Amino acid sequence: MSRVGFEQASADHRAAVEAAARVIEAQAPASWTAARDGGKWSPAEIAEHLALSYEPLLDELSGKAGFQVRLPWWKRRLARFAYLPKIFAGKFPKGAPAPRESRPKTGSATPAEAARRLRENAARFETELTEAHRSRRVRLMHPYFGKLTAPETFKLLAVHATHHRAQFPAAR
Repeated sequence: MSRVGFEQASADHRAAVEAAARVIEAQAPASWTAARDGGKWSPAEIAEHLALSYEPLLDELSGKAGFQVRLPWWKRRLARFAYLPKIFAGKFPKGAPAPRESRPKTGSATPAEAARRLRENAARFETELTEAHRSRRVRLMHPYFGKLTAPETFKLLAVHATHHRAQFPAAR
């Protein structure tokens, strides 16, 4: 990843989350819970996944267990070098499995509720990561890529939001 500073990474993340939240709010209620072609997640489930993606990170920042590591160290290192630069360039791998902690079990009842939840989780994460970053060197565990710096974490979450934003019918 190019050396993007903390403030720029945070601002890019904020913009990506807001763009995703606006697309979520624009979803037609009639298709909100309808699965997409091929049994893919419904808009409600995609929105839930985006909001859930912050919870293990917030847990880790508060001293609890965050994401469970899914790969041995050498595979995390390989995945980090093979996939992370492509992801940071905006090319999310198709069919990449979501970590268990961020897989939706249900979705928000309405697009407005889902957008509100995403904004709240993202804002809370930004606040807590900023506070932690000011007081110490922060590295958060990703289940497939290993420890990421604060700017790397913001960048990954921004690309993640942009990737999923394109999956909503209202984005097309």
